[in-house]
Amino acid sequence: MRIALAVIGLLVLLLGLHWISEGTGFLAYPHSPMMYLKPTWTYTGIVTALIGAALIWFSRTLGGGRRSA
Repeated sequence: MRIALAVIGLLVLLLGLHWISEGTGFLAYPHSPMMYLKPTWTYTGIVTALIGAALIWFSRTLGGGRRSA
């Protein structure tokens, strides 16, 4: 469960970063006018990236791993 959650979180984080780069115009490939330089995609990407980071953080705090006392 921890590994699956971490992988899903990583994919969501990468998707968010991609949306941020499209919305800001940093990454223009493939050049799609639907997303390119649109602030809506920047904000959506920020929220999505934060959700992905939270999933990764949550997967690391789940029990089942080695813990030091």
